[in-house]
Amino acid sequence: MAAARTIKDDLLRGSFDMDLETTEGVKTFQSFEEMGIKDNLLRGIYQYGFDKPSAIQQRAIAPIIQGRDVIAQAQSGTGKTSMIALTVCHLVDTSVKE
Repeated sequence: MAAARTIKDDLLRGSFDMDLETTEGVKTFQSFEEMGIKDNLLRGIYQYGFDKPSAIQQRAIAPIIQGRDVIAQAQSGTGKTSMIALTVCHLVDTSVKE
């Protein structure tokens, strides 16, 4: 009996077939490191089991971190929610104790 696949499994394997439309000039990043994500956040990403960003994450995380307005539309289960969570965690200033 084959094991059931989950959305997380599909995300980790990048096994979604998608047609992608990206605004001209938007760079695609093949790894989380290339995006400039904080080291402590990178450790958490890898500990959770993610090896590389999904297609939507490759295109949207860096512009959001840079303060650009982003409209990201994708199929359910492609990494949109984790994309937002990652960018919010990256932008939080953990040195502020107030």
